[in-house]
Amino acid sequence: MSVPSSPTLQACLDSRRNNLDALRFAAAAGVLFSHAFPLGEGTGTPEPLEALTQGQLSLGRLSVAVFLIISGVLITRSWERTPDPVRFTWARVLRIFPGLGLMLVLTTLVLGPAFTRLPLSAYFAAPETWRYLPSNFTLHWLQWHLPGVFETNPYPNAINGSLWTLKYEVGFYLLTLALGLAGLLRKGMVALGLVGAATATFVTGRLGFWPELYLYFGGGAALYLWRARVRMNPWAAVACAVGWLVTARLGYGCRIATGLLGAYVVLYLAFLPLGPLADFGRRGDLSYGLYLYAFPVQQAVSALLGPTAWWVNAAAAFPCVLLLAALSWRWVEKPALRRKDRPPAWALRERPAVTARPRTPPPETEPR
Repeated sequence: MSVPSSPTLQACLDSRRNNLDALRFAAAAGVLFSHAFPLGEGTGTPEPLEALTQGQLSLGRLSVAVFLIISGVLITRSWERTPDPVRFTWARVLRIFPGLGLMLVLTTLVLGPAFTRLPLSAYFAAPETWRYLPSNFTLHWLQWHLPGVFETNPYPNAINGSLWTLKYEVGFYLLTLALGLAGLLRKGMVALGLVGAATATFVTGRLGFWPELYLYFGGGAALYLWRARVRMNPWAAVACAVGWLVTARLGYGCRIATGLLGAYVVLYLAFLPLGPLADFGRRGDLSYGLYLYAFPVQQAVSALLGPTAWWVNAAAAFPCVLLLAALSWRWVEKPALRRKDRPPAWALRERPAVTARPRTPPPETEPR
């Protein structure tokens, strides 16, 4: 259905103007609104998208899919442009861990003492208090609670339920690095991975969320690898959206369709049509900070107001989360990212010099 006037994804990626920052901000806000239902009204409260998809997807899960689809494109491109394991890894570390570390410090030393039901001496004497930061900083041994904090909330004990996805995103960074080093970051390998992930979504067991989330990341990576042939056509985007809606209403296959069809829709929205949203991130990328701080702030709102309608929780939390995200970007994330092309000297010792280093992505498309 492509027409000659439809630009390729390659041409869209070569342009510095895009809607990626706006989409990532919308996805982070979508996670906040999705969490407002259980955090404000209690567990088991359904949201409209769950009803539409017959329980297959929540707005939060769809928003995570959008993040991973975009990440699949940008992380794959980042490796192709700078196929240097140290620089690639260093850039990813600076994107994830400085902002995460500050949020965990503030959670442990400010939010926890402010909302714990225990005496401060007991709070600070509890081993769980001092394990919270290092456990969650690893992204693997997540600790959901702090002593005496949010115990009577509609969604009790959980301090930051958004952290679970970061392990998977970092895992896909490492997968990209491993495939790149092995020379296997190619169309056939990614397509094979998508087939395997689609099949594994029907199998429960130790694979957990990996197959489903790879469908999203891999869907973005696959489109990037086929970028010279993929055209950003509005009718193709409509067809993919209709296909996704069919799986939603059938109650079957919606998560697979989100990766295989939704990836095209996300990238179409990211690059076409260009308008005012193309300048959305001119003053900073607040999506990561919004994602990190939303859940604990929403829990604080629930502790202060008690059970409320979802929209009250979201409306009360959003301004505070936005402020924290802006401060995180201005004082932590942006300064850290300025060092992404300067890995520590110890990491560069006894390594062969990189003879040809491709240019780095423009600021508007900086990967997470």
